Amino acid sequence: MAESTLDIEQDFLVKDSKTTNYIIGVALLAVFVVSMSYGDYGWSNYLTAICLFLVPGAVAIAKGQRNTIIIRINKTGFFYAGKLITGWKLFYNATVQEKTATGSYQDNFVLVFRYYSADHALIYTLNIPLTNTQDKSEEEIIEAINFFCHEGRQVTPDQTITQQQG
Repeated sequence: MAESTLDIEQDFLVKDSKTTNYIIGVALLAVFVVSMSYGDYGWSNYLTAICLFLVPGAVAIAKGQRNTIIIRINKTGFFYAGKLITGWKLFYNATVQEKTATGSYQDNFVLVFRYYSADHALIYTLNIPLTNTQDKSEEEIIEAINFFCHEGRQVTPDQTITQQQG
């Protein structure tokens, strides 16, 4: 297994993959251009081609340009869609599960993230879909959660001294 490159002072970011989105977008736009160039279609077929190829292709290219951060993991806690879900002191566990759909051949992985309420009375569950266009694998995400959870829960010597004096 490769040496971990995680650093407690840097954020672990999961973003939409620029390359994958650009490839999907360009391929859809190319199919649209070719089908419009060589086909003899009526008005309704133009609308269908626009809806099936042009719009999704433009959306994929726009997603590639935005390069949105989906998940941020750092020493503070776990962030999803720009919002702090929980700090590491309230973290319970995280697993990757595959949700199977009848007749579907695609991967459908979900990050099941569980954490305590502030009073430790409840455990909340957040299901985060892991898409094929993200730039980090499921294994890398779980490794980062384990790393930052372990590091985030450790007490530094300064905190120990403060607690003993107080």
